[in-house]
Formats: sequence, C-alpha cells, structure tokens
Amino acid sequence: MTARIALHVDGDLGRRVMRVLLAEPDVEVGLFHGDPVLDRTVSVTTVAGWDALAVGAISEASRSVVGEASSLGIPVVVGDELPTGYPAKGSTFVGGVLTGSGLAAALAMSMIEPGVRPVESRLAWTVPGHPLGAGIPVTFPDPVGPLWAGRVESPFPWPSATCLAAPDDTPWRGVEVRLKVRDDQGDHERIRGIADDGAFLDAICMAAAALAAARGAYPDGADGSDGLFMSLARGAGLEIAAFVPAE
Repeated sequence: MTARIALHVDGDLGRRVMRVLLAEPDVEVGLFHGDPVLDRTVSVTTVAGWDALAVGAISEASRSVVGEASSLGIPVVVGDELPTGYPAKGSTFVGGVLTGSGLAAALAMSMIEPGVRPVESRLAWTVPGHPLGAGIPVTFPDPVGPLWAGRVESPFPWPSATCLAAPDDTPWRGVEVRLKVRDDQGDHERIRGIADDGAFLDAICMAAAALAAARGAYPDGADGSDGLFMSLARGAGLEIAAFVPAE
C-alpha cells in the first residue's frame, strides 16, 4: 500500500528527507517547497488526500497547513518541540523528532520488550554548544566519544529517568541510553548508543517518523509508537551500537 507524505520542510533538510522517503518504493512525496524533479514527487498546496504531514516547525509559514491537517485527522510530524496548545484533542502530533531527547526516548523504548520492566534509566544526548569542562561523564560511540554532560529535566513519561545533555561543537550527534531492566532472571543492564553526522540523522529521523505516522504507528493525541519508527530508521541507515561492560 502506497504511503503519501506531504513535506513542508525547505532547504537542505527537506531535500534529504525527500530522498530518504523515496528510497522506499511505495512512498509518494508532496512538496510544499521545491520543484518535483524526481519520480513520485508532486507539488502541493493542500494536505487533503495525504496520509501524513511533516513540518520542520509549527511557524507562521506552516501553521495554516498544520491546522488543515489537524482538522482532517491527518497525523502531523514536527521536527521541533511542540509549542503550547499542541496537540489539539483528537489530533495526532509527533513532536521533537529532530531533538536528541526524542531519539533517546525512541531508542530506550526499543530496548524494552514485553515482560521486561525498566527499574533505572539514564538517557543522554548531545546538544549544540561548547563542550563542558566538567560534569557527568558520558561515553558516546565514536566519532563523538566521551563528553561531559549536565542534568536536564526529563521529558519522558516514565519515572526514575536521569536525563543528561552534553554540549558539542562538532557536526556529529550522539545518543546514549543505559537501562537497568528486570525480568524473571533478575536485573540486567543494557547500554545502547548512536553517533553519526547530524544532518544525516535529522533526515533519517524525520523521514522515519513521517512514514511511521503515515502507516498508523502513532495513536491519536499521543507521541509514542509501536516500534515502527526505529525499525524504519534502521532500514534507512541508522546504526545502533551495543556497549558490553568488561567483566
């Protein structure tokens, strides 16, 4: 079944997202910005008839089409964090897909299978800025490597989550998730990480979230998914490193 995704993202990010989406043979892309020079792309002025809308941010430029999508029940994927007032009741908005916290949350959820209960969690991600000279040490996969991080407020719905933001002034982005989980065999620690070019990760995350939304992975009014996002992101080239503590 073809997924039809309307894209209200301009510049280099828009072009990258479009190409990631078109790598899927059953996807059509409607462009609010740019010329439809590739197969399965068309220019659009309305989101009616499309399965999902992806926007970089809810701004003056995108607000009308976002409102149209909401009124039609079409899911909206937003790169930035959602502003106050979103989502509207009964609408599906997926916010913060370009943020480190959003990717960390998706990675953490993908590490918890049915029947396993997280008892402790630490989620860390890079943010733009000059690296700290002290703080809480976080070891991201190469090429990001070790950085100092500071505590930030947890944006996640589960308790006992320690969240850390590590400033970095390189083009790379990193995420690290440490979970202590409990199952029938006792407690176990799981450590996963992501590190890649920031522009590459942005395109993959927005495209995967838009495609997951178009395929019904996000329930009405919620920002969680059924795991399809991470599966799609990995299929588009996202690599996840597993840390194995030395014995």
